[in-house]
Amino acid sequence: MKTIIKINIQKICKKKNNIPSLQDFQYWLHTILKGKKIELTIRIVEKYEIKNLNFLYRKKNKVTNVLSFFYNTQIKKKSLYYLGDIVFCKKYIEYEIFKYKKNYKEHWAHLTIHSTLHLLNYNHDTLKDQKKMEKLETKLMLNLGYKNPY
Repeated sequence: MKTIIKINIQKICKKKNNIPSLQDFQYWLHTILKGKKIELTIRIVEKYEIKNLNFLYRKKNKVTNVLSFFYNTQIKKKSLYYLGDIVFCKKYIEYEIFKYKKNYKEHWAHLTIHSTLHLLNYNHDTLKDQKKMEKLETKLMLNLGYKNPY
């Protein structure tokens, strides 16, 4: 089956520099969504928006790097599945890159893979699930030519 990935990117942050390109996101997502026909939205926001979403949906009153919102609804006319939304906080991701001396592209790739796995129903609620998810993330990152994120 042919892979189709349609990405709607919304850049709602003040500074739009140093955001991965559409091609970057497609490349990373293609690794994880091979053989699927998927549409999803990537929204890149400021700290206040992700903090509000984190509180509203997860009851956590703090900023985070990324949130995933699962939909998995078929779009009739396009025969695509709308998988969901991924919301990134650019400033927090930049903070992590600086603080932990991470490679810019690798960190964005890892967060994209991690959040997409959540959309595919993976989680890290138990140690067993965490190990399974981390193993898959590491495999996908290595397949992309990046380092083990853990």
